Amino acid sequence: MSARAAAWAVVAVVGCSVAPAGCALGPDYKRPSVPMTAAFRDQALQQASSFADLPWWEVFRDPALAALLREALANNLDLVDATERIEVARQNARIRTDQLLPSLSVSAAPSYQQIFSPFSALAPAGIPGIPSGNTRYATYILGGQLSWEIDLWGRLRRLRQAALADFLGAQENARGVIVSIVGEVAQGYFNLVALDLQLDTARRTAESRRETLALFAERERGGVGDRLQTASEEANLADALATVPSLQRQIVQQENQLALLAGRPPGPIARTTNFLSRSPPPVDLPLGVPSALLERRPDVRLAEARVVSANALVGAAFAAIFPTLTFNGSGGVESTSLATLFTTGALTFGVSLVVGWLLPLLNGAQTVHAWRGQKANWRAVVAEYRRVVLGALVDVADATAAMRTLREQRAELENAVRARIETVRLATDRYRAGVSSYLDVVQAEQNLFPTQLQLAQTIGAQFVATAQLYRALGGGWIVPSQPTPAAGRLAGPSLGAR
Repeated sequence: MSARAAAWAVVAVVGCSVAPAGCALGPDYKRPSVPMTAAFRDQALQQASSFADLPWWEVFRDPALAALLREALANNLDLVDATERIEVARQNARIRTDQLLPSLSVSAAPSYQQIFSPFSALAPAGIPGIPSGNTRYATYILGGQLSWEIDLWGRLRRLRQAALADFLGAQENARGVIVSIVGEVAQGYFNLVALDLQLDTARRTAESRRETLALFAERERGGVGDRLQTASEEANLADALATVPSLQRQIVQQENQLALLAGRPPGPIARTTNFLSRSPPPVDLPLGVPSALLERRPDVRLAEARVVSANALVGAAFAAIFPTLTFNGSGGVESTSLATLFTTGALTFGVSLVVGWLLPLLNGAQTVHAWRGQKANWRAVVAEYRRVVLGALVDVADATAAMRTLREQRAELENAVRARIETVRLATDRYRAGVSSYLDVVQAEQNLFPTQLQLAQTIGAQFVATAQLYRALGGGWIVPSQPTPAAGRLAGPSLGAR
């Protein structure tokens, strides 16, 4: 060990000699410092409250989406897996807690033995020191053994701290799964209704182009138009019709993904008609303060739980370098006859205090290497914790930027769509009057359709950005007052429950 580590060990030994019951070697946990700003990027006004404090059923006010979210929280297989892992971590923490207590075992051993002497057949009977025959006898033993490792250096207590941190981390992991489910289901639902809007746009465009094609065909039959005009509009109609099956395929695929999240076989997903006709989400939603992410986001809390566990394992590894002190005791009765088994003469007992020390030399140096490895692991886990915190800040900044820019983009696209619709109408009227050529009509229609599709995509993206912001702020893991089966298990028995 280095001189600094040796000095640390001396201090620890002196302290533990004074108060062994409360001494635990290794560093006590302190939350690592993280880069944090006073406000989120582009946050106009710092607010203490956040709309992520609202439960999801108050954020996404849509009956079809609410029903889908409840189904997903009840049946999602990832959440079932995460909740079962909570139980695994809970039992592991109980194991570490039990290791602090003495272990008690009982045993009962009736036995029958025969001692054979090879000299019994050759030696005359009665010669002292030589058995005269085979000796047979029974033995009856009933006793108990007690063993207790006195946690002088706090190794067992540090292991218990690590197990408790892992248990809390498992709970945060399950909450993180809930946040992911809520966010993914909401985003998938908004993408689905946006695809519905695009499909409706494609069908209306195809119908409009059929009318234009009928106009061109009628003028061709009357000798006013020609085949070039009709063929051009047929191509326009085919382009619009080709978009329909592509959108239908995307709708089916999105429904299948939502069905998977809901824990059911692929099938149709119910949704509210004209959902996207609602007012766009406001861009000035309260965000709270960045430091609140440390307490609200489950992935950040999970990362910190891992730091707590790694910190405790450093202490446990350091304590393993020092000697162990184990108290052993045994007691019971032993006799060659059942009649005398429970008499005072059959009582046996024994006590011992065993000091064991794997010297940190030669093969015993593995304890020092393990301690150094745990310290390196702690540094790695701290770096991951800081990365998760920075990632949380980036998620919020990205979502707020998306909401702001998508609102501006939608406004411009709505203006563009209105202008292009007017352009198509004027071009068609001028063509009917013989003032302009068919090319003006074809070009106007070609410009309108992609703009309408882009507007439909942008409207859906606005609602998706809201769901992403809600998820980035750590909202969504609060379950209803009557929790669904899988999510409700987060509020199950505490660690102390047996």
